[in-house]
Amino acid sequence: MATWAKVKFFWDKMLGSAGSTLSATSTAAGDYSAEYLYNMLETNIWKAAGTLPAYISYDAGAGNTRPADYLAIAGHNLFSSGSLLSLQYSSDGMTYLNAFTPFVPSSDGVVLKEFTNPGLFRYWRLGMTGMTAAPFMAICVWGVSTELDYATASFDPYAQEAVANVNLSQGGYVAGIHTQYIERSMSFKFDDADAALYEKVRQWWDTSGVKNFFVAWEVANNSGDVFLMRPDPQFNNPIKNGSVRREISIALKGRKE
Repeated sequence: MATWAKVKFFWDKMLGSAGSTLSATSTAAGDYSAEYLYNMLETNIWKAAGTLPAYISYDAGAGNTRPADYLAIAGHNLFSSGSLLSLQYSSDGMTYLNAFTPFVPSSDGVVLKEFTNPGLFRYWRLGMTGMTAAPFMAICVWGVSTELDYATASFDPYAQEAVANVNLSQGGYVAGIHTQYIERSMSFKFDDADAALYEKVRQWWDTSGVKNFFVAWEVANNSGDVFLMRPDPQFNNPIKNGSVRREISIALKGRKE
């Protein structure tokens, strides 16, 4: 029998942290700033100027260090451009080590790479080499993942709804359909949650709020099921009567790629 993994959120990112800077060794002419990579929006992208090796470099700032155990990317062409990805860390900004074995993504869909946290370092950088076309990305973040628990109620990780305009004739016949996009939905319930689990959820909500983030419902046997989603605006996780435990409910939505 397969061993299943707990639900994981990937929202805690070092990019954009207080005192830090982010720079790119190559940026195309136009509105393609590397600063767009961590705003968690899909409407703007960073794009390299060409196919020469490119680096997105993060500096935590003097006296600051940051850990990481994941890399997540969305809205990119790294597969079709043949980009070999590496994430590296350094104490001095000169000598870098790889956090994992470099790889080319298997598709232009969401990329999630988990790895062993090497520790606290001031300097980190994402490397891209071997491209046949200029690479671009809408979202690229790395930081520390949050493992929650096993959901205590049934849910469908593939639930979705077509957001479409359907035109009907006076007789009720379908005269035309315009599908705008497909929206995913996923809801988790954690009944009888202890204080440790609630603190993880509260910290996620207090820090990330209603922004997009990456979620994996089961990474052990469904490692490709990593989605960019956003939570319902309501945060309400009641304390169970006569107990310090809580009933946690999380509803998510996100555009299907």
